[in-house]
Amino acid sequence: MNRKLFYTCIISLLTMAMLPAGNILAQRPLEIEEIRVVAPYQPTISDAFKINFAPVIDDTLTVNLAFDYSIRPRKVLTTYRPEPITPARMRGEPLARLQRGLIKGGYGSYQSPYFEGFYNTLRSNEYALGIHLRHLSSGGEVDTIPHSIFSRSKAHVYGTRFFRNTALDAGVLFERDGFYYYGFPFYIDDAMSMIPPGQHPAGFIPDAEDIRQQYHFLSSKIGFGTHHTDQSGIRHQTDLQHNWLTDSRDASEHHFALDAKLQTGLGQDPFGIAWEQLLGIRLKADYYYNTNRVDTAHAAIYSLAPILSSKINNLTFHVGANLSIEDDNRNYQLRAYPLAGFNINLLPNRLVAFFDLSGGLERQSLRGFSRENPFVVSSMPIGTSYHVSNLNMEFTNIRSVLSGGFKGSVGDWFSFKTSVTNSRIDNHPFFMNQFINTMDQASSIILNRPFNESGFGVVYDDMRKLTYSAALMVRAGERFSFNLSGAYNEYTLDTQQRAWHMPRIEGDASLKYNIQDKIILTSSLHLRQEAFGAMQITGSFWPFPDPPLIVERQLYDLYTDVNVGFEYRYTKRLSVFLNFYNILNESVERWTYYPTQGFSFIGGLTFSF
Repeated sequence: MNRKLFYTCIISLLTMAMLPAGNILAQRPLEIEEIRVVAPYQPTISDAFKINFAPVIDDTLTVNLAFDYSIRPRKVLTTYRPEPITPARMRGEPLARLQRGLIKGGYGSYQSPYFEGFYNTLRSNEYALGIHLRHLSSGGEVDTIPHSIFSRSKAHVYGTRFFRNTALDAGVLFERDGFYYYGFPFYIDDAMSMIPPGQHPAGFIPDAEDIRQQYHFLSSKIGFGTHHTDQSGIRHQTDLQHNWLTDSRDASEHHFALDAKLQTGLGQDPFGIAWEQLLGIRLKADYYYNTNRVDTAHAAIYSLAPILSSKINNLTFHVGANLSIEDDNRNYQLRAYPLAGFNINLLPNRLVAFFDLSGGLERQSLRGFSRENPFVVSSMPIGTSYHVSNLNMEFTNIRSVLSGGFKGSVGDWFSFKTSVTNSRIDNHPFFMNQFINTMDQASSIILNRPFNESGFGVVYDDMRKLTYSAALMVRAGERFSFNLSGAYNEYTLDTQQRAWHMPRIEGDASLKYNIQDKIILTSSLHLRQEAFGAMQITGSFWPFPDPPLIVERQLYDLYTDVNVGFEYRYTKRLSVFLNFYNILNESVERWTYYPTQGFSFIGGLTFSF
């Protein structure tokens, strides 16, 4: 009823409001001041309170499912057919055309003809064969010193047969070197001073045949081994070699050598530390048989060196041992040397710190002596029939060689290396000029020539050597390259006064500049400072004492050898070259009483076919 009453009042009020205003009134207006309607409150949705989280029902009832099950595997036969892949066509730069042969020849000062030739097979997956010939001689004398000429010839034939993972290689090398013992000094007994070379008194010049020397060397080698670079597989290489050397003094030397190397990966490190592990084993055997006019000698070295290499993060290291047996005419002695070293990559591909410890046993040989100093003498005539030899081939014990330093690079154009090396060597050989007097007379002034020739013997001494060295290389593509290296040496000896013929400071520099593949400029510099030589004087009468007297001689204080070369490529197959040597014209005694040539040059042609 209240709702109906409310609606009735509202309609009455609206009707009265729409009537026109006037003075016509049917009834007297009601005097009502306020009307109140009381009814229940009806809320709307917009006024309701909203719950801002989802309701959750906590159920205390849990159900545990427990059941048994099993799997019965069954092999399902499936087939897979890979669809063929359409071959892609690789486009790259064409291979450069190769030439089979190269001939280079010319002529220079001091009456020096020069020839060199190469001939090789072209690219092949089955074999590679080649031959190399070389000749250089000089017919001019050094500072008017008689018989100071030489000749060097070489012929080398080599080849390799390739298999799937292995290769068989072989080669034969022949060398012939001829020269004269032209460094014969003369002494005055009261002052023991030398008359300079080239000022010898008349009648004291030896005959050419008396001081002539020739070396003939023949070497044959055969080897077999793998050529793949897979670190996980087994890699091996075995070489057999025979060297035979003879000279004009009826001395000969046979050297048989075996060198076998094996390396294999050890798989994953069981401790999970090393990334990579390699085990290497090297077996060597060297047998020497020497004969001369005095005696015969047999000697051998047998060595076994196992080495374990590992890599951990930026560290690569190796440890091992060198076990060597010294066989001196069937007198055996076992020697052991530690082998160890590491490389630490301080800056990736930029800076590496390294350390190395090694040692070993060496047998001195006539071949090694003659290559380093060709003026050694295997036997010397005394009188008419008796000969002596002071060229003793002994064992050199390299107790330890400690080396450490840094190496690195800056980009692709600059690299460097610095190191310090400390060596302890027992029985190190040194060359010493020999003067043997045989004249049976006394005079206030004695001028004598030693045994018709002045050659070198060998003396041995224990040595400690400390070397500081550095090297750098700058390269700008294939157009420009520059190399610089140097070393400072300190020697400590037990009995000898000095390290004969060994300089204190050594330095080398080389430069090459290619101008548009047309003009090639080369230059090199060799520096040596402060070296000394000595002569051992022996004899049976005054003033030549017994035991021998050692006379020291400074060979040079500072020697600089500067060389420059030019090459003009007329075509890709024909070029012209001109080389200048010892531009400063400094003749130096590399070996005691044997001065070298001064300024010289040689020019010629190069042709490829």
